[in-house]
Parts: sequence; C-alpha cells; structure tokens
Amino acid sequence: MNNDDSYQQTHNLVQRDYYESRTQQQNWRMLPGSSNYIAAHVRRVLDSDLLQQGDKVLDVGCGMGKFTIPLRREGVDIEGFDLSPFLLEKLVSACPEGIDVATHCGDVLIPPASLHGQFDAITGFFMLHHLIDIKNAFVGMKQLLKPDGRILFVDVNPFCPFYYLQIFLSPTMRWKAEKGILNLTDAKLTAALTAAGFQDIAIYNYGILPPPLKNLRPGNWFEKQFDRIGFLKPVAAFKFISAKAA
Repeated sequence: MNNDDSYQQTHNLVQRDYYESRTQQQNWRMLPGSSNYIAAHVRRVLDSDLLQQGDKVLDVGCGMGKFTIPLRREGVDIEGFDLSPFLLEKLVSACPEGIDVATHCGDVLIPPASLHGQFDAITGFFMLHHLIDIKNAFVGMKQLLKPDGRILFVDVNPFCPFYYLQIFLSPTMRWKAEKGILNLTDAKLTAALTAAGFQDIAIYNYGILPPPLKNLRPGNWFEKQFDRIGFLKPVAAFKFISAKAA
C-alpha cells in the first residue's frame, strides 16, 4: 500500500466516522424529508434542463437520501452511491411506500467496474467538499458515465463566511471533515473538471439562507431578492456546478 492509498483510507474512515458515530438527532442535516430548503436545491437541478426524460442517474454521496428520494419522487430514474453502508441502509429504510431506490456502496475515486458506463448523468448534493482528491473523484465519475454524460452538483461556496461560522459553532461539525470546502473555488473546480476530461463547465453561486430560515414562509421570497443583487453573488451560500464528459 503506498502513502496515497493509506491517506485515502484514513480520510474515508474519518468521513464514515463523522456520520456513522452520530445519533439520528445529530445527523438532522442529512435526514430525508419535505421542506422548502430541500425542494429549492432539487428544483435547481431539475430546472437546469441537463436531466432528460429517461436518463439513468446516479446520486453520488447520497447519504440517507435527503435529495435522492425527492428526485425519485419527481420521476427521475435515480440510484444512490455512498461510501457508507450504514447511510445507505438508512436511505432504503426511509423510502416511502411505492418508492424504490437501488443503492451501491463504494469509493467514487475507485468506482466498481460493474457500474462503468452505466449512467447518463450524475448528481451530488453537498458532497464535493468531503472529498480528499477532487480531480481523481471527477475521473472516477467520468468512468461511470455514458459518452456525453453529464454531472450536476450543488455544494457550498467557500467565499461565504457564514459556512465557517457554522462549522466552528456547531457541536456536531468538525473542520477535519469539512475542510474540503477550500477546494471549491471556481478556479480549482474548473481545473479539476478539465483535467478529468469534462467540458461545457458552468458554475454559478446562488442563495444565502440556512434550512431553519429558508423553511420560514418568507424564505423563498427573500432568496429571490438576494439572487437579484449581483454584487452579493460572490458571497452567496451555494454553488451549482455542471459539466459534460468530453
């Protein structure tokens, strides 16, 4: 085993422990459900027109299915992929009657050969900043895609100061598991995607409210006003990333 493999395994153990050792209440940010916050991010993906009817989609870093299950409810033919079998079990148990989501356990840096070339699109929600090697993760994702396959990600903006406050003030969050946010600048993402063989890269920032505020009645209205103020976009809370396999 070389040093890179050992470092990757250590990182994976840190990430798994981060979620698997917490109680259900401490994992509240990952729980599936119905809310304005979840719906807004799901609509961001659906309204991008990058998912087409009949697409077979893989949700990478799906966790407990917080965004996977809502996408399935919207008729997307979606499957879940995660590093943690514990979280995948939670996803399956959270599926409501009539909703089935196939799941796959593995490391996206070394995706199972059986999944290579199987998907028209890959989605991911707030998982990129948990990766240790974002370029090789994109290489792994490209292996999972069919020719001209697409990726669509929602994640955090590293230039939003509120996220750092959240990390350091929340007793259930640790910088060791969240520090990958520093890899999510537009420049680093573009370089990693290009090196991994993606093109038609599009990245933009949006939104500002955390779940408790977004889920209040004026939440949607407030964010629409925020998104209209151009000079605030650099410090928006969220980032939408899309690209096509070259």
